[in-house]
Amino acid sequence: MTKIIVFKKRKDFLRVAQAFYVATHNMVLQAAPSLSETDNLFVGYTATKKIGNAVCRNRSKRRLRAIVREVLKTYALPHVDYVFIARNSTATCLYAELKKDTIYAIKRINKNFIQNSDNTITD
Repeated sequence: MTKIIVFKKRKDFLRVAQAFYVATHNMVLQAAPSLSETDNLFVGYTATKKIGNAVCRNRSKRRLRAIVREVLKTYALPHVDYVFIARNSTATCLYAELKKDTIYAIKRINKNFIQNSDNTITD
């Protein structure tokens, strides 16, 4: 059974930020190949101070965490790290709309990872 492990260190967020991303109206999803050999899913959540006050940022991250618990084990690729970034509308949009955006973003990221793994040159 895979566990969802949350990033705590800045270097992990910076590493994931340099790879792929998908932006939707309600959130941004970044993903990078995992450095871990385990089957655990590594996830990070962030909301900048541009989002609003602390209450709004915390609500946005809570909503993202709830959706990730629901969706990630079904749609996530193994050995891929994800970072979810809140936007202004994350705290106020409908939950179903945010969930739909999250699934869409994960599928787009997965498609990108699959295409890039097919194009690799092997000796």
